[in-house]
Amino acid sequence: MENINSIYSDNTMKKLADLRREFHRCPETGWLEFETTVKIISYLKSFGYEVIYGKKIHSERMGLPDESTMREHREQLKLEADFDLSEILEGYTGAVAILDTRRDGPTIAMRFDIDGNEIDEAKAENHLPNKENFASLNKNMMHACGHDGHIAIGISVARKIAERKEQLRGRFIFIFQPAEEGVKGAKSIVGTGILKEVDYFLSGHIGFGAEEGEIVCGAVGFLATSKLDIYFDGKPAHAGASPESGRNALLAAASCALNLHTLPQFGGGMSRLNVGVLKAGDARNIVPHKAEMQIETRGENEEINALLLTRVQDVVEGSAKSFGVKYKIVPVGDAPSYDKLDRDFVERLAKNLKIEGYKVTIGKAFGASEDVTYLMNEVEKNGGKSVYFMFGAKLAAPHHHNRFDFDENVLKAAYDVYMQSIDALIKFSFSIDMNRHKTL
Repeated sequence: MENINSIYSDNTMKKLADLRREFHRCPETGWLEFETTVKIISYLKSFGYEVIYGKKIHSERMGLPDESTMREHREQLKLEADFDLSEILEGYTGAVAILDTRRDGPTIAMRFDIDGNEIDEAKAENHLPNKENFASLNKNMMHACGHDGHIAIGISVARKIAERKEQLRGRFIFIFQPAEEGVKGAKSIVGTGILKEVDYFLSGHIGFGAEEGEIVCGAVGFLATSKLDIYFDGKPAHAGASPESGRNALLAAASCALNLHTLPQFGGGMSRLNVGVLKAGDARNIVPHKAEMQIETRGENEEINALLLTRVQDVVEGSAKSFGVKYKIVPVGDAPSYDKLDRDFVERLAKNLKIEGYKVTIGKAFGASEDVTYLMNEVEKNGGKSVYFMFGAKLAAPHHHNRFDFDENVLKAAYDVYMQSIDALIKFSFSIDMNRHKTL
């Protein structure tokens, strides 16, 4: 990688990289983003934003860690701030920042996800975060999907918007969303009504389906998904003396896992199912009476995903009956599909980016799930317009890999795309009623 201090004379690149590395050191998984949230709020307040956080930005949270996990993470942190942390430390993480220029113009919202993955970062010497001393300091937590970069981009755009307040028009809303991994956080934020008056919504992702140097404008092909925890409850017994008196939850779960993987067969569109975790048993000489599975379903649209979920219910129930055990299915995350392309809107944004010299592709498929679709669908339901970018970058390893890392030059490219798109949106007229503006 080139020396980041010499690439851009305005020092923007160095600020972006420094922020990215600061947040890479302290990754936190969904609903545990305590330190991350406090740092973000502190930055936003220093720029002069009105910042909303805690219970005010959440409705119904899904897939919360248990209290012991929350307590353990809280106790290892030493957080200080000049604002109340109590609700943040209860798992009401994330933040929403608002800047109103008090001049007529569009309301533009941007979303940046902030959580890490449940992964121990690689210790390899050739892994740049190790080499440059910014690897994760948290056990089994790592920014292995680029959200540390997203945070850096969001904070940097927010800083620039604040600096340019007197030259801008309209209102700006920055959403720093927790718990994207496992698609748990966006639904909670949407339920508060924060997006009701939004005219334009921007979001994006480093890497993914974009090639190195490519900017995808108006990504589509987001899959509907559901995340489920499944529990089987049987009866323990001595495996040698009286196995017949037991009810084997492990076998129920194993049979269930095999049969679940036969389900994704739909002529009307693509579907996916994965059993990611199966835990069972206490000891080799005891008939296992407890089993837990963590699974996910995905569908090209909500109809396919809903049908797949119905079949999952049937397989789980059948497996439980076959082995004489009880079962429970707990939804812990979900997201709708998104496959809409407002070509006129996206092409106007893309044209602006092409003028600046970017290699732009319109309407490329995301090919996975992202709970940003809750926010995009909500904005469009209320008459606004949405666009999702993918920022192509050289990756050291695939997303969700313990050696994941990206060429930090993509940070400046993404920052520029947001800033140029914001300027374009203020100038554009898409026949949206600007009299809708109200204070949140």
